[in-house]
Amino acid sequence: MKHIESRFILLFICIYISCLSFGQTNLIRFYEKAKVGYKDDKGNVIVPPDYVAGSEFSEGYAIVLRDGKRGFINSKGEVVIPFRYDDASLFQNGVAFVMEKGKYGYINTKGEYVIQPTFDYAEQFREGLAMVKKDGKVGFITEKGEFAIAPQYEKAMGFVNGASTVRMNGKWGYIDKTGKVILPCKYDMASAFTAEGTAVVIMGREHYKINRRGKIIEEIKDREEEEREERERRK
Repeated sequence: MKHIESRFILLFICIYISCLSFGQTNLIRFYEKAKVGYKDDKGNVIVPPDYVAGSEFSEGYAIVLRDGKRGFINSKGEVVIPFRYDDASLFQNGVAFVMEKGKYGYINTKGEYVIQPTFDYAEQFREGLAMVKKDGKVGFITEKGEFAIAPQYEKAMGFVNGASTVRMNGKWGYIDKTGKVILPCKYDMASAFTAEGTAVVIMGREHYKINRRGKIIEEIKDREEEEREERERRK
């Protein structure tokens, strides 16, 4: 009997959550006379086209632009976070980066700072870390706002499959989420590693596919070079 009751309660909770999700249908962006507004899924205008720009919805919120400032609206079209930011990202896992008075920080869906605006630049979190810039150098912070990797790089890309491409002294390399060097900064360009553990790098005019140990798996030739070699073979 208790087993049946537990299953019934679980089913009720699932249905309740589904109903909540159904009631939070995101609005659809549309354009009219170079302005942005939002409609519901039946085509009814919920937000008149009064905004200079507007994003799509993410996690029930969209960024809209008015008088040069960014704010957020909810799925009812209500302004829930006022127009005060010079830059902003969509919400991911309830957090968005924003720029206010020239500095970047992170807010929650209530517009409260969860990480204070102390950075010169910031990006969204990827795999639990976010790339930030401070005093001219790039590092990575945790979701608590603490540095996991101290600012030391010229540039960096967000983490993908456990690795980030970073640039130092004009060359690119790879680090893991502890800051440990996977491959030293020696490449002119470097892509993110795929889930299979390969990446494409450039050294001079040569393109290579490498593995996470830096071993060359394949030399990649551009189309012009392949055509030139083909012409040479035909002579």
